[in-house]
Parts: sequence; C-alpha cells; structure tokens
Amino acid sequence: MVDHSQGWFSTMKVLTTALLLVTLQCSHALSPTNCDASEPLAEKVLDLINKGRRSGYVFELLRVSDAHLDRAGTATVYYLALDVIESDCWVLSTKAQDDCLPSRWQSEIVIGQCKVIATRYSNESQDLSVNGYNCTTSSVSSALRNTKDSPVLLDFFEDSELYRKQARKALDKYKTDNGDFASFRVERAERVIRAAKTV
Repeated sequence: MVDHSQGWFSTMKVLTTALLLVTLQCSHALSPTNCDASEPLAEKVLDLINKGRRSGYVFELLRVSDAHLDRAGTATVYYLALDVIESDCWVLSTKAQDDCLPSRWQSEIVIGQCKVIATRYSNESQDLSVNGYNCTTSSVSSALRNTKDSPVLLDFFEDSELYRKQARKALDKYKTDNGDFASFRVERAERVIRAAKTV
C-alpha cells in the first residue's frame, strides 16, 4: 500500500501559502496615523457633522482617540474615533461656534464618542467630506450619583420627550406674564433634571 498523505500535505501547504499571498496583495491594510497630528482635520470633520445635524447641541472636540487612514489614488480615507463634549449651543443656533462653551454645570455635562469615516480627495485640496458617522453620548450625571452627604438630590431623566407637555404648560404661563414671547413654542425637550434640597 502506498502512502500519499505526504504529497497531499505539501500540495495543501503550497495552495495555502499561495492563497495567503494573493489575499495580502489584494487587501488594503489601514495605516495608523498620529492622533495629535489629526486634530486639525478632526476639527473640520466635527464642524461638518455639526452643520449636518438638526437636533441636539454642538459637539466640541476633546481629543482624537484613534486615527487610521487608507490611501486610494488621490483620495485619502480617514477612520477617526473622536472624544467629544456637548457645548451650550443648539446646533441650529446662529451663535458663532467659538462663542459656545461646555456646560457650566457638572450635572449637565454630556460627553461621547463619534466614530467617523471621512474622505479628502487630494492633499492640497480642502475638499473634505464625511461619508458616515455614529455618535454616542452620555450624561456625566451617572458619575455624580447622589451620596448621603449631598445637600441636593438630583434626578436625571433619559426620556425627556415625556416632559414636553409640562414644558409647554410652563411656557404658556410665562407667555401670559410676558407678551414679548408670544411667538415661542416648545418643539422638543432635550434635557430634564429634577433637583430637590435635602433637609
């Protein structure tokens, strides 16, 4: 009886090696890039994201936590992870973005991360576009849970839309006392916080 297992094994090794080489040659590996050097680009990308949003508050860049790039001809595709903080400016506000500040109250600070894919079409050009992004945010309030020594108890409500009716009633009452605000209306409730002083 003849043993053909050695020949079969060496043929499989050759085929596996050839397949691996072809795969490596055809694949485009992402190159890591310097996070600090990516900050100017990240600021522009975040500006484009803010201009495209229709609700919420303007994001400001805290830092670039991860950056990779892929070159394809004259285009460079950036894969960025941006740590952001919400400012006190509504995205539809006409206020200059430089005048926007992070929330002054620790309980209202909202931080998050945006994962972004952006493309620049040549190194010299400022032709930058955002292909896609996903931002997740969270209130810092979870880190500021009430303690037994705290003089104020704070409740943070994630589903703020439930409180729009109460906000509408409060605005209607305010409008009866102040006629200058007759044209105002409640569109959306963004944040709801209840504070109670302990005795």
